[in-house]
Amino acid sequence: EERLKEQARLRRLEREREIAEAGEIDWVRSGGTLRDASGRRDVERTERIRAELRREAEEKRALARWAAYEARWQDFAASSGPVRFADIPWPVEETPKCAREITFRKIEDFLFADLAARGSTVTRKERIRTSMLRWHPDKMGPVAARVVEEDQADVKEGIGVVFRCLRALQDPKKA
Repeated sequence: EERLKEQARLRRLEREREIAEAGEIDWVRSGGTLRDASGRRDVERTERIRAELRREAEEKRALARWAAYEARWQDFAASSGPVRFADIPWPVEETPKCAREITFRKIEDFLFADLAARGSTVTRKERIRTSMLRWHPDKMGPVAARVVEEDQADVKEGIGVVFRCLRALQDPKKA
């Protein structure tokens, strides 16, 4: 009987703590500053929560970017019409206008941004491998065959840039 009462009390305290913590997070999210038990501003705790909120927001953005990229690939793979350079879901954050805008740094940043998200189960090695399979020039042959004539050189160059970057990421010693 006493043990059950104690367990119930501990569960209640844990729920109250969770509710209080959620309230603090909401307060900081809305721009407020937390206060300590004496009523003084608790800048350190407030900044800790703000940093966590920033990290959560960045993780959410990175995961959304990757999901959008994968969705664009699904749509692209299902299409069968003529292709322009801008139609290809390049592995960079902002759609490039030409192959010169596809750089090693942009590819690396885009490919690995969501891997740091908590709960991510994909490894760097797996991401490189799946990307290399997708971007291998032989696999991209059917895509290249659908490219409109005026974009063919740029698309071919872009595919080459992406694949070389992936090779360099796979084995930096060979780059």
